[in-house]
Amino acid sequence: MYAVGFMLGFALLLHVFLGIAAPEEYEIKHLPGWNKQQLPSRMWSGFADAGISIGQKRGKMHMHYWFIECEHDPANAPIIMWYNGGPGASSLFGLLLELGPFLLNDDSLNEEYNRTGMPQIIYNPFSWTKVGNLLVVNNPPPVGFSYCDPPGPAGDGYSCGNWNDSLVAQTNHQFLVNWFKQFPEYTKNEVYITGESYAGIYVPIIARAILEDPQGINLKGFAVGDGCMGTEVLCGDHSGPYYHLQFLHGHGQFSEKLYRTINKVCTEVELRKGNLSTKCLTLVDQANTQVGGYFDYNLYDDCTYRNIFGLSNENRKWWGPPSSRALGARVGGALNDYACPGPAMGIWLNHSDVRRALHVKVDSNFFNGDNGVGFNYSLTEPNVLPFYEHCIKNTSLNILVYNGDTDPGINSIVTQDKYFEYFENVGIEVKEDWRAWTLDGKQRVGGYVQEFHGNFAYLTIRGSGHMVPEFKPAAALEFLTRWVKGEDYQKYVPPTI
Repeated sequence: MYAVGFMLGFALLLHVFLGIAAPEEYEIKHLPGWNKQQLPSRMWSGFADAGISIGQKRGKMHMHYWFIECEHDPANAPIIMWYNGGPGASSLFGLLLELGPFLLNDDSLNEEYNRTGMPQIIYNPFSWTKVGNLLVVNNPPPVGFSYCDPPGPAGDGYSCGNWNDSLVAQTNHQFLVNWFKQFPEYTKNEVYITGESYAGIYVPIIARAILEDPQGINLKGFAVGDGCMGTEVLCGDHSGPYYHLQFLHGHGQFSEKLYRTINKVCTEVELRKGNLSTKCLTLVDQANTQVGGYFDYNLYDDCTYRNIFGLSNENRKWWGPPSSRALGARVGGALNDYACPGPAMGIWLNHSDVRRALHVKVDSNFFNGDNGVGFNYSLTEPNVLPFYEHCIKNTSLNILVYNGDTDPGINSIVTQDKYFEYFENVGIEVKEDWRAWTLDGKQRVGGYVQEFHGNFAYLTIRGSGHMVPEFKPAAALEFLTRWVKGEDYQKYVPPTI
């Protein structure tokens, strides 16, 4: 009887301990602009140490994270880590415009915003917190609200010294080890690392660092969307316009007559390598002229205002007619199946009440330097494909590479070619050939998928640009759910007459 009572008491104490294991000082109790009484699930915004700024005369690095529990059974749900790329892009973009439970976009600037000056938060029914606990990381310091000592949270983009891919892997490994010390109740949960764009480098090299030194991290898989592959392959190589032309021609963006002429005058070798003859270069320039303008991250995007972080004029990345660029206008009513981002997120993150709710200092410098602008970053990873090969042949990790098929920046033609050619050369065999996948198990096609032996799948998303969860949120949640659960992507079933 005494033993039973002791065990019950111990279990109660353990339950209490686990219940308060998460850092209380970082828990978010409310969010300005959220007009409902309760948040969709418990969440924390805080910092975990990530070691010393290597090679610099500086102190500790403090990486900012936003952790949101799964809306269903968080104790048993996987942890889905998310990284935006850049290098230098804040992962809060992904959280607040793509895949989190809250969205901030043009719809946030409604009558309540006009009355209060606070952008209104919109609930996202396709949040990735439907299937997992979401851990969003601002990487590397001082990206987002991450920072180094000294100079602290107000430091600029150079305040944590120089960065390269190897340092990112080491720093994020250390961050994750220390994060689990803050949330020990989650050490048993499966971990999936995900990200897009230059996170095509971040994600696999962080996974590699964990495999080399697990320290109890229960890594089960990783996924990359519209991702880079290394300085020798993609996002660092200096190849020619071959894939660019194939993409634009395949989407009907310049004339068939000109395409045929290019194929007659230009050899495939010169188009691939970039050493163009004068005649070939003239034709390629003609094609670019015929194409006209488009948004680099989504061929069909019709938004004319994308100053999402409220950046100063000299740092704005505009797309749209000259009048919009000159006036800084916000134009709504785009012909998209998603709301345009607009400036809502930048306004919201710069509000002092929001910063207090997120437990960051009001005078913090929110740094966002996409494509390495505003801080020093060297691309040092030559090729991540051999690591994919290692994982496929030697581990049980579940791996997914996905690509929006209307992304001009990292298009699905080049990614498909790079992966498939490499796998063929190293003997990784196809398990299931190219086929349509659906959202409903019937005719609602989400894109296409090809699966390889060794738990690897390559998947496209029909009609999506670079930021897949933003442009096709329902499709993104569907394939993510299937991937995490290890289920088949739903097949296409022809309609019956």
